[in-house]
Amino acid sequence: MKALMSLLLLMIVIQGSSQRKKNKVDPKDAQIDTLTKTNEMLTKQLDSVTKEKDMYYGLYEVIKEKVMLKDFDPARFDVIVDSVRNTRDSAHSLALAPMETLRDSLSKAASENKELKQRLDSLSVATADKTKLMAELKDLKSLLDNKIISQAEYDEKKKNVMAKWQ
Repeated sequence: MKALMSLLLLMIVIQGSSQRKKNKVDPKDAQIDTLTKTNEMLTKQLDSVTKEKDMYYGLYEVIKEKVMLKDFDPARFDVIVDSVRNTRDSAHSLALAPMETLRDSLSKAASENKELKQRLDSLSVATADKTKLMAELKDLKSLLDNKIISQAEYDEKKKNVMAKWQ
């Protein structure tokens, strides 16, 4: 029985020590985990930088082919972009200058057009009034010719009608 107890105690001790070894992390495994995490982080950063590089080279190609029409030093990229912006802004302001003159001309033409319409309307009224005046004078003349009114009455009424027209 003593041997059995010793054997049992020996098995418990061996099992306990093996469990302690399982709970302990091997320094090499810890270093591998750290390196794996660092590798994943660096891969993400590299992907981000690669996207930015692709965008940068895309802009470089567009400016090289469409604006500069030749190769240029990418280190001067920011200076070139500023130059292109300034050129665009100055061209835009120059394009707007005639627009302002055109707007002024359009507003002046609109006011002249409005004034001419008013004059035309007043001429239409004057023409209608003139037609009325002529009708009244003809009526007066026919009354004079038919001897319904005298020459003095005719002259007085004619004077009144002419005063209304002026």
